[in-house]
Amino acid sequence: MAGKTTKQQLFNQQVGMISEKLKSVLDAESATLLSEQLLKGVNGGSETGDFNDWLQNRFIPQLVWLDQDDYTRAITRALPQALKMTASDFGSTRQRDLGQLWTDTARGFMGEIAVKKFLEEKFDTIVEPDISTDKPIDEYISTDIKSVSKILGNKINSRPLKQKISIKTGKFNARWLDEYSANKTESIDVFIFVRIGTGRDHFVAFLKTISFLGTKLFPIAEDLGELNPETRKNLWDSIPSFQPIPVYITGFLSRNNLHLPIHSVNAKLSGKKNKKILILEGVGEFSMNALRQNPQITSIDPKEELKIVIDGLDREIDNSPHFFANTGALQWGVNNWRNLIKNW
Repeated sequence: MAGKTTKQQLFNQQVGMISEKLKSVLDAESATLLSEQLLKGVNGGSETGDFNDWLQNRFIPQLVWLDQDDYTRAITRALPQALKMTASDFGSTRQRDLGQLWTDTARGFMGEIAVKKFLEEKFDTIVEPDISTDKPIDEYISTDIKSVSKILGNKINSRPLKQKISIKTGKFNARWLDEYSANKTESIDVFIFVRIGTGRDHFVAFLKTISFLGTKLFPIAEDLGELNPETRKNLWDSIPSFQPIPVYITGFLSRNNLHLPIHSVNAKLSGKKNKKILILEGVGEFSMNALRQNPQITSIDPKEELKIVIDGLDREIDNSPHFFANTGALQWGVNNWRNLIKNW
């Protein structure tokens, strides 16, 4: 008689089912690694009450792919913003590296491009994001979509967008839509969250594919004696080629459907010696003051002695309101997306 399936066996089975979809485009190793990351995020975000339902009706229909041209657009749009952010850091304690900022910022633009593809491919709806490069840094925080167009036969009907949309991106293992401080999100009508399946080598792989390494860097390095024909070839062969990037359009939240500051919260007591309150799920503008008024938090910590931490982010809540939503709380599915688009 076969034994009961363990949690690890079930996890591996589900990873295999996700990777089968990704392997139609990616190599097997990349597909498996990304599937593992995604499943951890999905489980942590409480998305999968029924895994097969999630896979067939949420993940697969809301999966789009970014190609090399999309990546080029994203890193080009990201560079002016990264330069502004680096300049704003000058003289501060954080002093972030421009290269890291550039690739991190590009992820956000990949999210915009992916949402544009998703709406066009699935709903015959064209949105145009604001890609201007002359805005102050604070204005880049929320993503404005300038216009929306509906494809009607051979005609395209364009109009200004009626709502303000924020497109937030995370890695495949993300479990929270994590916005900036609440006062900067007050004017946003809809939050859209996407997960980008980029590995650690995506930028170097891109540089290889566009021939920067082969025709620019390596010849100079060889002239300088840093490489010889053999080491040059070995190094070239060790760098992966660029592969399309999977993007999971996870879902959205309409602000007018939320009861703020705390729309919902699910928490538990954690730890033996150093006890704390873990926020497992929730939607709202979380601050210490707001959460202390929640009955569940009060029941766990009536003396208000424990720190409150967002599970999976290890971020301690303070008195500055910050918008969070676990991914399982997002709306998804064809009908919900259609109803959202109607309001645009």
